Amino acid sequence: MFLLKKIIGLLCMPLTVAGLLLIAGLALLWFGKSRKLAGTVLLLGTITAMGFASSPVADRLLTPLERRYEPVANVQDLVDVRFVVVLGGGHRSDPRLAATMQLSDASLARLIEGIRLHRQLPQSMLVFTGGAIFDAFSHAQVMAAAAGELGEMEPRILLDQPRDTAEEMLALREVIAANEPFLLVTSASHMRRSVALAKAVGLAPIPAPTDFLVKQSLARKRHPGDYFPSASALRRSERAVYEYLGLAWAQVREIPRLHRVVAEMMDG
Repeated sequence: MFLLKKIIGLLCMPLTVAGLLLIAGLALLWFGKSRKLAGTVLLLGTITAMGFASSPVADRLLTPLERRYEPVANVQDLVDVRFVVVLGGGHRSDPRLAATMQLSDASLARLIEGIRLHRQLPQSMLVFTGGAIFDAFSHAQVMAAAAGELGEMEPRILLDQPRDTAEEMLALREVIAANEPFLLVTSASHMRRSVALAKAVGLAPIPAPTDFLVKQSLARKRHPGDYFPSASALRRSERAVYEYLGLAWAQVREIPRLHRVVAEMMDG
């Protein structure tokens, strides 16, 4: 089911959808009898690619996800927090590179924010999550190594078995007591789903979003480049589509499953 979920998600990404439409349109153009139908499918593929690669569309999709929670600026009221949890965000092991260079952009942003908050709460402990998914080393191990390179050599908790966010929350349930507040660090677009899954297992997360891809500018006018297709805008669109799909999957399957698992744990 895990692999199937990943494949379905990739098939729903904007660039994949646009590519499939363009391939289908070319096939209809070469082998079909209706040039009008072929042209329509080609046009749909082109509009899909160009639309999702434009900043206005990408930002409109991503902003509702990223603006749900504000970053943590003041930790004076959080002095009793004992855990700063940094959720996994992907890496690619390469022995030639330092651990910080093996992390994805999202993971590095999460790590930096986790360390920033941890240093303001000296009594807290960093918790890194993430298993070895399509890689030789677990994500938690690489995150811990990167933290060490940045000067964080203190004891920390590694949860190196979870493969996705739902499994991360179940693993945290074994470490953090129910209803105990803790700082939850993840990408801003991923926070809404993470909080919902955390609450589904009885946890009490304090959202600490980072890795904001849509940033508010003090300038009143948009940059001219915002109205041209770009790889960065396409990336933001893909992040938004991925999270909306994840939210739907969480509501339909993961949250009900987590409720059942927690109920069984309580009965046991």
